[in-house]
Amino acid sequence: MESFKDTQRQIRAALAAIALVIVIGVVGYMLIEQMSFLDSIWATVVTLATVGYGDIVPRTPQGRVFTILLIIMGLSVFAYGLQASATLIISPTVREARQRRRIQRAIDRLQHHYIICGAGEVVDKTITYLIEGAKQRQEAQLTQLHEPADALLDRIFGAAARGRFPRLRRLIRSLFYLFARAGHRGDSLLDVVVVVTPSHAFADHLRENGLMVIEGDPTEDSVLRRAGIEHAHALMVMLDDDTESLLTVLTARALNTELDITAATLEEEMAPKMLRVGANGIIAPFDTAGQFLNNATLRPAVNDFFNAILYSPRIDLQTTAVHLWDDSPWIGQALGSLDLRQRFQAGVIGLRRESGEYFYAPGDSYTLKENEILIAVAPTKRIAPLQQAARGSAPNRPRPLVWQRLPLPAAPHHEPHPVYKSLYDQQRITDMSGHYVICGSGRIARNTINKLNPRRPFVIISDDEVYADQLSRQGFRVVSGSPQHEDTLRQAGVARALALMVAVEDPAISVLAVLNARTLSRSLLITASALTDDMIPKLRRAGADRVVNPFQVAALAVLLTTTRPAVSDFLQYVIFNLYVGVETTELYMQDDSPWIGRMIESLQLGRTYHAGVIGLRLADGQYLYAPPGSHVLGRDEVLIVVTPMEYADELRLTAHGSETKRPLTLRRGFSTD
Repeated sequence: MESFKDTQRQIRAALAAIALVIVIGVVGYMLIEQMSFLDSIWATVVTLATVGYGDIVPRTPQGRVFTILLIIMGLSVFAYGLQASATLIISPTVREARQRRRIQRAIDRLQHHYIICGAGEVVDKTITYLIEGAKQRQEAQLTQLHEPADALLDRIFGAAARGRFPRLRRLIRSLFYLFARAGHRGDSLLDVVVVVTPSHAFADHLRENGLMVIEGDPTEDSVLRRAGIEHAHALMVMLDDDTESLLTVLTARALNTELDITAATLEEEMAPKMLRVGANGIIAPFDTAGQFLNNATLRPAVNDFFNAILYSPRIDLQTTAVHLWDDSPWIGQALGSLDLRQRFQAGVIGLRRESGEYFYAPGDSYTLKENEILIAVAPTKRIAPLQQAARGSAPNRPRPLVWQRLPLPAAPHHEPHPVYKSLYDQQRITDMSGHYVICGSGRIARNTINKLNPRRPFVIISDDEVYADQLSRQGFRVVSGSPQHEDTLRQAGVARALALMVAVEDPAISVLAVLNARTLSRSLLITASALTDDMIPKLRRAGADRVVNPFQVAALAVLLTTTRPAVSDFLQYVIFNLYVGVETTELYMQDDSPWIGRMIESLQLGRTYHAGVIGLRLADGQYLYAPPGSHVLGRDEVLIVVTPMEYADELRLTAHGSETKRPLTLRRGFSTD
């Protein structure tokens, strides 16, 4: 920045010197050669330009000497100015400064945008996800424009010539895309994201990818103001130091009282402090990764369903929050009367009442009320029309959040929750089958195990004797040893288990545990955690079905919490919520299931179990969201059902056909024949 200012000063000095030389030349010729004012200007300009037309020339010796000095002064000043101008054009430092000024002007024009503060793994994953998502959306938009481009060519050359002129066809498609893109600026989240980072290297990396970046300390008022904090919609704080994150939240809240703030914290005990100073939501990467691993291991179909409607770039679906403000034309109407499936290919899987209570799988007869929020799933291109229909003729004006998102207090897991009925209370490991094995003693493993009920069929493998003893006292079945050894895995009954979770921080032990477990059982579902990206393909090659990077999970959680808070809250409410006693479970339609051949509505799940169906996995692995009640259940389909925990065991028992009947395998696509 200093170099840029120096160059600017040089150019200003050169311009001033040129003006001074011209004045000297004009005055000199008027005094020495007795020329008129106009002739003096002409002689000065011709002399400084080294043109020399010869029509006006100095006649006296004094005039000739003056002309020589004027030429020398002019050449020197022009050379100085050219050097400064060249520096301004080709200098990397000056070019960077100009880029920063351009970015600052773009930021100053933003309203209701998003700000990301930080540097490190979580921020890098967040930005990577945004960039990849933007590229995929562009590719999808280009694909959607193929049809009108081909139609234009068919009209010009005839449909019979469709296979001809491939280059012209690609050119026309690209032109269609460019025109469409020009008319939809700002439709990507990247277009309304500003990153504030103290890292110069990270800032350069982001600028190269076309992001708007402010380099500086996010705890300073001036830096946040440059990022447009006073007219931003939301802030994501993801710094490597929790104290710095706390100060950033405090500073941001003082500058904008209506700002929605989500903060990532490395230490869980910092969460209440950040909430007290103004954060709306808190994400703890290792805790979030633990929740994700639990879901991926214990409820893989549920996990895949939510991934499909929330995060998957390969599936053109989006889960959105549809706000029914006081001017919505939908207020007072029955949900079924809106024909959302026919009009927008949309399905409602939940809603948030004005009181703050979440309600899952509302029926067609539900009457919509003011200030409720529908949690709807639809193809991406249908989201905007869906939102517009709910808004009616009212303007699309940004509105602040109407609730404070607070984390639910954790239930004590060392005292089993009273709603559970367990079939395995006194069962020995050697007699167990269809159970779940969890390996590890580190941060991810502990966060995972903290959310488990010891009365459930879990076996923990730990090489930390103190931790293993603590788990035993809580009621868990524990095998002491390292999961890399086949004998330890056999002792835990891995060959008879349904799923294995490897949450080990040592890469070598993690890979060996997966390899040995896959050798013991081909039908075993294996999930694993990876702290670095390079471990993901290694664990998959070793035999893991799912590999979770805690920083990637945290990045997705931060984005979801910030950009779609009602959707995020609904997800936390229904997946596995000990505080309110609600969980999302998966019911397998196996060979002997009594539900095969029946319509979903005939099961009367809402009346009997207070349960609601929000999804369905078909036999071919495809997912349906909010399936219609008229759907007839077939073999190998899986129902995704939200239910109170007190009914979960009975619901599974009824759906699976017997008390001890469990899925043959949790691995999708694995044949047990």
